[in-house]
Amino acid sequence: MKRIILIIAASVLSAGLIQAKTVEKTYTVRGHCGMCKMKIEKLASSFEGVESAAYDLKGQKLTLTYDKKLVKDKDVLKAITRIGYDAGKFKATDEAYEKLPDCCRYREIEGVETGDHHGEHHGEHHHGA
Repeated sequence: MKRIILIIAASVLSAGLIQAKTVEKTYTVRGHCGMCKMKIEKLASSFEGVESAAYDLKGQKLTLTYDKKLVKDKDVLKAITRIGYDAGKFKATDEAYEKLPDCCRYREIEGVETGDHHGEHHGEHHHGA
């Protein structure tokens, strides 16, 4: 009987150690259009351990929900910089940025630092107003 209790206790303890350590954090990530949103979310979601990645284009914020035992947030952010976007404290190289399509060139848009660039400019760009 003691052996069964010991096995059950060991199972419960090991299950507690294996449990996911899910956290949700938000990071500033620079982008400009719907294509940016799609690329950023797709890349971030591709990491094992990332449960969700939601990019708020207007606010320039990426919210990650991830298991910190499986993935490091800095690895996700660095990957985002490699495709041309400034992410958190990491900045994309000029070479990576220059590979972005013209519609994604957030550094060339006034107001991108505060998220103010979307109202009129975005409407003019897509509707020819």
